[in-house]
Amino acid sequence: MSNLNYIDVLNSEGKYASLSVGLTAVELKVGASVLDKRQAVTIQPNDNGLYYGFDASVTTTTGTKLFKNQFLMLPIGPDIPVYLIADGAGKSARIGELA
Repeated sequence: MSNLNYIDVLNSEGKYASLSVGLTAVELKVGASVLDKRQAVTIQPNDNGLYYGFDASVTTTTGTKLFKNQFLMLPIGPDIPVYLIADGAGKSARIGELA
């Protein structure tokens, strides 16, 4: 039988923004730096043709494809970067960082 005395919830801080994505990978972060105690990120593309990966070398061939209006939440801490890249210029996504 499992012990359910401890439940980890996100209840400290949250930030969100619109991120412009093009042919060069951009880091998923709200503002100049990643949220210090980040526990999760959210991504919702406004366009098709967006991909994500975990370093700046992600491409549309190596990244994981996202679809327009898909909502994705990843349990990612502040030490693991997430990068977005698009198959064309001027694409956008709504992003969030949660602590």
